[in-house]
Amino acid sequence: SLSPWVRTGPYGSCGGYVARICNYNCRSGSYCACDGSNSCADRLSQQFTAAAGQVYIVSFWLSTDSLGAGITATVTLS
Repeated sequence: SLSPWVRTGPYGSCGGYVARICNYNCRSGSYCACDGSNSCADRLSQQFTAAAGQVYIVSFWLSTDSLGAGITATVTLS
């Protein structure tokens, strides 16, 4: 399970495979999300409760094994 992460998409036709739990090339910990969608956009999202006036540090690590043009990532906090 990807919980607490939620995968939505993909948007448009694409190849590859959908996001899943994997245990290789993870930045830290034993497991990470591996997303093999290509030539289309999809989304991994996560919700958490925040209190007004508090400071939060939100971080992530993104990697690609692509030899082509690379990837584009958009991060939205709302």
